[in-house]
Amino acid sequence: MNENIETMEENKNPGTPRLMWRLLRMCMPGQMPLIILGIIVSLGSAGAALLQPWPLKLVVDNVVSNHPLSGPLAKLAGIITAHTAVTSPRIALLVILCLAVLVIQALVGIFEVFSTYLLVSVGLRMVFKLRCALFNHIQQLSLSFHDATAVGDSLYRVTWDTYCVQELFNSAMIPALTAVFTLGGIAFVMISIDWKVTIAALLIGVPLVLFIRRIDKPMTEFSTRVHERESDISTRVQETLTSIRAVQAYGREEFEGARFRQHASASMRANLRLTVLESGSQAVIDLLLAIGTAAVIGVTAAEALGGQLTVGDVILLVAYVAMLYQPLQTLASTAVVVQSAAAGALRVFSVLDAPADVADAGDAIELQGRAKGHIAFEHVSFSYREDLLTLRDVCIDVPAGGTVALVGPSGAGKTTLASLLIRFYDPKAGRITLDGADLRSLTLKSLRRNIALVLQEPVLFSASVRENIEYARPGVTLEEIKEAARAAGAHEFIQALPNSYETEIGERGVTLSGGQRQRLSIARAFLKDAPILILDEPTSALDAETEVQLLEALERLKKGRTTLIIAHRLSTIRSADQIIVLQDGMVVESGALTELRRAGGPFQRLYDSQFGSLSH
Repeated sequence: MNENIETMEENKNPGTPRLMWRLLRMCMPGQMPLIILGIIVSLGSAGAALLQPWPLKLVVDNVVSNHPLSGPLAKLAGIITAHTAVTSPRIALLVILCLAVLVIQALVGIFEVFSTYLLVSVGLRMVFKLRCALFNHIQQLSLSFHDATAVGDSLYRVTWDTYCVQELFNSAMIPALTAVFTLGGIAFVMISIDWKVTIAALLIGVPLVLFIRRIDKPMTEFSTRVHERESDISTRVQETLTSIRAVQAYGREEFEGARFRQHASASMRANLRLTVLESGSQAVIDLLLAIGTAAVIGVTAAEALGGQLTVGDVILLVAYVAMLYQPLQTLASTAVVVQSAAAGALRVFSVLDAPADVADAGDAIELQGRAKGHIAFEHVSFSYREDLLTLRDVCIDVPAGGTVALVGPSGAGKTTLASLLIRFYDPKAGRITLDGADLRSLTLKSLRRNIALVLQEPVLFSASVRENIEYARPGVTLEEIKEAARAAGAHEFIQALPNSYETEIGERGVTLSGGQRQRLSIARAFLKDAPILILDEPTSALDAETEVQLLEALERLKKGRTTLIIAHRLSTIRSADQIIVLQDGMVVESGALTELRRAGGPFQRLYDSQFGSLSH
């Protein structure tokens, strides 16, 4: 799946502009008031920054160079000399201009802080929106996606790739918009002073744009490789830490360390290649800007020597040229940021665009009330891979309230049948019905509401005992939870825990024994009170004594419910109304326990090989 996703990313790249527009169109709705206010404040900061060179020009021309004061400056200096101890108009003007430097800088700072807060909050809200959309979509994808996609890769896409929208908005879009406004303002002021200098300064923009277009594709490719290699690291860490007991038990720390170093090394090389490309492109951009600066210095110096510009005009123009190239450089670096954002967006959309193999049909109906529980598998075939059938023309009828046991060697298709019943997958051929209705004609939510599942390895969360049981039916009372725990034979050991039902049990219930974890799983099934029950080898990982204790709870759980048991141990199938023997994905034998033993067929051979020690 990872390879398929990467191929899809490479072959279905819609182009950076379209990709970025799609990203903004998805995440921007609802943010426009804050965006508009933030942009206004940001442009106010850029406007105030345009005033920064003027105090220096006026100091040079009207204070240092003894040019006569006139107009508003003369009036302002006169007011100060008339009402203060300052007697020289030029000293008064110097004080005014020094204060102006401070006021302008204070305005720029205030505007920048306020605009940054507003616009970063918008960017983070968009990350939140994209993360939630991606996480919710991943939850809806069928198990075929999750079976083939590393958890670490999905984790990286949700936690890190989703920052692409903030990177695009806060590090590219807003700086580019501010840069364009600043560029326009500076160009307007410079043209009013000397149009020739302005043209010389702006001509450098042509090769700059051509160069940026040239590095667009390689920058996207290099950025995508960095994201992929970082995702590989996340996957490696996740797999190793979730299997840490096996790693330490088999002394494979050095082996896992070597595998990690291999992925970390690939990530380092990808980052270095991207860094070389970024630094190299930045060096070319700096050279182009230096060429433009040299041209401006030459033109202004020549005009100053000819008496066409004052010293203050030269200083003003040089300052504006420096300011002019800042937005140009921002626009150039923005292109690099956009490519990085595009790489993350491409990985996000490759998952968002992944179709849900199992989804509600357009005309799916809600299963009303409580199902009776009559299940039928009608000529069902299924394959995980196109070239290998896992199930072949399976026909099974389970009456409402009946108990059917599925037995057979590993890989026979037992768990696959249960997975099809709960619609983790859909059949490739045939159909499965519940009370006569094709499962695909029912909504997933209403179907799964009627099925409870007890697995060989209980699924528990790093939460309290109460929260783990309540997971089956949120919002129930504590008394209902306790009642389910009593039915599962779990209440006594829960009461003995340090905080009773509020005791935190750690990730996957690591602080509990195998039997205790399974009792919580059974309590959850009691609380759900679904009419259909799937027991997937619920006692196979337990010792004989614990199994005997749990069987009583399972017998209580099965009462009044249609039950599908996947089992290897004889003890879990003794009470089955019907035993289905699967081999190579086909039903090879079915009947009651005594009938199958008398027949002496595949079940008897399986019985002798697996349960021989219990046959006497």
